[in-house]
Amino acid sequence: MTSSDGFSPTTYGESFADVYDHWYPDISDTAATVEFVNDMGPSQNVLEMGVGTGRLATPLQRVGHDVVGIDASLSMLHRATGRMVAAHMSQVPLRGGTFDTVLIATNTLFNLATESEQLACFAEARRVLRLGGRLVVEAFVPPEPDPQRDQLVTTRSIDVNRVVLVATIRNEEDQTITGQHIEITESGTRLRPWRIRFATTDQLDTMAAAHGFRLGDRHGDWDHSPFTSTSARHVSVWVAV
Repeated sequence: MTSSDGFSPTTYGESFADVYDHWYPDISDTAATVEFVNDMGPSQNVLEMGVGTGRLATPLQRVGHDVVGIDASLSMLHRATGRMVAAHMSQVPLRGGTFDTVLIATNTLFNLATESEQLACFAEARRVLRLGGRLVVEAFVPPEPDPQRDQLVTTRSIDVNRVVLVATIRNEEDQTITGQHIEITESGTRLRPWRIRFATTDQLDTMAAAHGFRLGDRHGDWDHSPFTSTSARHVSVWVAV
């Protein structure tokens, strides 16, 4: 699944595994995420797709859920604990109809950089869910097209020993953003490449409906804030039918 320019399902994880927990400790509200899942029922069988270093899987396990995590990146999984499986989100090597909830948090669905991979992920989520089970996805709402933001270089951080720049190119036609985190130190430069394919909530609803889901709820965040036309993020819950 490696593209012609070298990107593959493992690119993000291999690029960021060594800094992920340090750089993104507050990427989303972990406690609110756990409470959100708890509200759907105690002691659930949960599959987290794109589990990474186990930031969410570990606290979900602690409160009584039986969690299996999958990730394409071995470098990420080596930092996680519990039941972890090396697998791509569009090819899940687990038995069908066994999970109450599939969780895909923090834009992880968009790490699947093509529409076909995202469709395959919805299909796999439906396959492993029991009837009435729920697929929960957290993602950003794509902003309106802005040519002035199609190619950007910004500064992520600066300290005495390091500067991290972020270079991005947005392609509105294929709905992708290709980026590099460029980490510069006295000892050299480290490139951390990534690519995402973003999708609107309407597009996600269409993909979900094509693979046996109906939309249950949509919120503006993990605290159940209303989702409105101005929401920057969404937490969507689709029910397996």
